[in-house]
Amino acid sequence: MITRNTPEIGYLGQDVFEAFAFHQSVRAGDTLYLSGIAPLRGNLDGLELVGEGDIGAQLDFVLDILDRCLQAEGLERRHLVTWTFYTTDIQALSAVIPARLGPWVGAHRPSSTTLEIQGMIHPAQQLEVTAIAMATP
Repeated sequence: MITRNTPEIGYLGQDVFEAFAFHQSVRAGDTLYLSGIAPLRGNLDGLELVGEGDIGAQLDFVLDILDRCLQAEGLERRHLVTWTFYTTDIQALSAVIPARLGPWVGAHRPSSTTLEIQGMIHPAQQLEVTAIAMATP
């Protein structure tokens, strides 16, 4: 069974999901796929970048939204299987990851990939994260 969900978690307005034709999460059986989580909030006509020029603040916001997405599906951080970090500045992201990711995820660390890319939907956006989680006991 496949279910699609865009929970109201204080992130993006429903019009953003409609305009770009996606859901925040898709569950296929026990597997939860989370769409890219960006340091953005608001509606299509007024998207606001969180933490402009501060990749640490962008990462903190993205991790908070990831937490809310998991909780909306009845899952926790320990259910993460893998995540992929996309960044426009791999050196800056590498500098803030050690102090944030380990403490955030704890002992149940997922597999991980980090990629540097040329640009994102918002010109000052430095980060986006996708994730896959598994509903297990």
